[in-house]
Amino acid sequence: MIRWVFLFAVAAFLVWMFADSRATRTVGFGVLGFIALVSLVFFYVLDDPDRREAAAPPKDAAIERVEEVTRKLRAERFSLKPDDVALVGTVLKPDIRISYTNEGEKVETPDLFSWVVDGEARNVSEKHTVQDVYLRVRLFDCPSFFTTEQASTALDELNRTCSRIGERNLGLYGLGIEPGGTKAFKDKVNFSDQVEPRNWRYWISVDRVNAVAR
Repeated sequence: MIRWVFLFAVAAFLVWMFADSRATRTVGFGVLGFIALVSLVFFYVLDDPDRREAAAPPKDAAIERVEEVTRKLRAERFSLKPDDVALVGTVLKPDIRISYTNEGEKVETPDLFSWVVDGEARNVSEKHTVQDVYLRVRLFDCPSFFTTEQASTALDELNRTCSRIGERNLGLYGLGIEPGGTKAFKDKVNFSDQVEPRNWRYWISVDRVNAVAR
């Protein structure tokens, strides 16, 4: 509102300065006064929030029910936290590269540029069914002197001692894990711009969980 008052004041000053006669000033001030009156009616009468709300048509009862159901479904879908899903025996391991010798013998070697996440997800929630689980997978390259076994590593230790050479999110969809239930999963993971690790470790954590909305 203050901005409009300032603009009208500037316009009135320009009319006063550049009008070449009293009649011109009178006409100019009259036009500004009319515009100001119309603006006042719009801002304080037609555009009044209470008046707009009172004039708005009431919501249809069916629409209100749909909106209420949508809100409940959304709240239920996002009711689970990462702590509601526990990873059981989940590992990150190299995929297998298959090649053949000159004699046609099949040779299998680890492919350190292609990985597989293998494990189980357990629903520790007491009342919600897990629908989707989003994992965060991190790959580290550690110095040769780092001898801590994978099962005994901690994320702080990996971040402090090793170099993170790969990270990505992995979505596990449509699991449908009932409360207390467990679901096995296995999926391939590739890290962009990854260098070949010499002494690799990994860290897998649950980043986000969606529940089944009923």
